[in-house]
Amino acid sequence: MNKIDAFYQDKETCTVPSTHVIDGTDSSPLLEIDELFGAADVLSICNAEKRRRVLLALSVAGTLLTLAFLLYDEAEIHGLILACGAMILCLFFVRHISERMDCHRKYLEYRVLAECLRCQYFLTYAGITASVLDILPWSVRKGIPWITEILKGIPAAEDAEKHSVLSCWINDQKKYHEKALRKTEIEDRRNGLAAKAVLIVTIVTYMAALVFELAVYGKGGATADQDVMRIILKIMLGTMSAVTLFTGNYYGKMSLSNVIDDHKRMISLYETAEEEIAKYGESEELLLSLAREFLNENSTWYSYQSKNKPEIIM
Repeated sequence: MNKIDAFYQDKETCTVPSTHVIDGTDSSPLLEIDELFGAADVLSICNAEKRRRVLLALSVAGTLLTLAFLLYDEAEIHGLILACGAMILCLFFVRHISERMDCHRKYLEYRVLAECLRCQYFLTYAGITASVLDILPWSVRKGIPWITEILKGIPAAEDAEKHSVLSCWINDQKKYHEKALRKTEIEDRRNGLAAKAVLIVTIVTYMAALVFELAVYGKGGATADQDVMRIILKIMLGTMSAVTLFTGNYYGKMSLSNVIDDHKRMISLYETAEEEIAKYGESEELLLSLAREFLNENSTWYSYQSKNKPEIIM
């Protein structure tokens, strides 16, 4: 099954209510664009949630594998070698399920399609007959060619009625990115706090280990209590490494710093558009320039997110 057929099959089988660019769309070709947008938008959101769960499952399984082997090695709890095997099988099973669902690709490509359709909708709504295909970035044309085929199937808008898009596009999208920026910054701070906590505990544990070794240095053979203390210190250091593995594999795959920069750039873009419209009005040249920048930002997002495919990390 090719990707276009897969999209339409997902569209038909999706049970989640479709979203709309603007509620109350009742004219062609806006109605057709809105229908495709709603499907692509909902499917992208659903696959994003599936991808998040896959990343979480891989991160948890990888962390538990590290902890199980650490305890097997240092604490000599020999039965945990079976737990290591179970976690390895779990990692490969989750990866297999992820590949079968194809959630990473669908999340990204359906989002790119949705944003292209959103852009086309607003251009048409503004009375502009230009097609998004004329300003679509080359990276999208070559990287996701099936999207261009769907866009080609959208009928051209001839003598479309002109509407203002200042409120429904520019203002609303700026508000969306401001809200999304706050949410992403909270996640980024949470990741940063976890990283700082791990670093502090690691340094404290290392200093404790150093003081301990200096204290027992030169006192002859190790006692049972000293061996137990060494095991505890090693397990603590290993546990911090496992926590770092989890945060790196889970939050690292989200590219939070890049997403924050994206939201800031988009907020700035819409603020600039608001200022230009206040001075010169909603000219076709200005809106086409906005659409081009909008699509370029979407292409950039797709480019770096493509590298964040769920992977097995041990």
